[in-house]
Amino acid sequence: MRGSNWKVDVLLTGSWRGATSVLLSNGRQRIVVDTGLPRGAYRLVSALRARGLAPEDVTGLINTHFHVDHVLNNSLFPQCAIYATQESHDWCRSLYSDLVDDAKWEQMILRYYPETFQYERARKHMQKSRKIALRWWDPARLGDRSRFRGAETHPLPDNLEPLVTSGHVPGNLSVIVHRASEPTVITGDALLSRNHDEKVLTMIPHSKAQSARDRARILALKGRILPGHDREFRIGVTTPGDAMGIPSGGGA
Repeated sequence: MRGSNWKVDVLLTGSWRGATSVLLSNGRQRIVVDTGLPRGAYRLVSALRARGLAPEDVTGLINTHFHVDHVLNNSLFPQCAIYATQESHDWCRSLYSDLVDDAKWEQMILRYYPETFQYERARKHMQKSRKIALRWWDPARLGDRSRFRGAETHPLPDNLEPLVTSGHVPGNLSVIVHRASEPTVITGDALLSRNHDEKVLTMIPHSKAQSARDRARILALKGRILPGHDREFRIGVTTPGDAMGIPSGGGA
């Protein structure tokens, strides 16, 4: 896997409210990792246009997981194969189906987040998360099922290495890009931010203890790290601005 010629280009920098979106290109293929919310569609298309690309030039998508802030602009790329874990796809679709139930959603949420009420102000937090989900969730925006390539049975394209974790959601698919200069890790929400996970407005972890182990596993790696909701940083390489906190703007 060493010496891959993939170029890694951040299209949208993650923030407290929006997910990181990344373009991988190697001359033959152009893959977008995480497409964001519909409200960020214009910015995503503009970022591609600034690089001389239109949505139809994109040859593939990778969804790290299926929370709404990572997948709902898949519909901008109707011809692409979509790489993701089947586990995350099925788990998140079931979650959002149950959140629609006005009478029982608070009980059913425990199927997905069994530790919910271990968190301070858990009910208020989940009510906000549910409101976002009900506003934006649209399965049609994920793309046709025939386009899906489950990472459990399909390898990622050309030496992209999958790293599957389960703390944030079961089946979160991080991507390791092995390059001659240094590896790059696109984490999805296995690593929300460098220092301030508690400030990110997303779902609580599926498992807090496992999420901590997943985070430590990624932070033990070397190279360029692209978190799900923060600007990039490097491990093992000191660069100006590395100590600065999560940005207040940007994202989808």
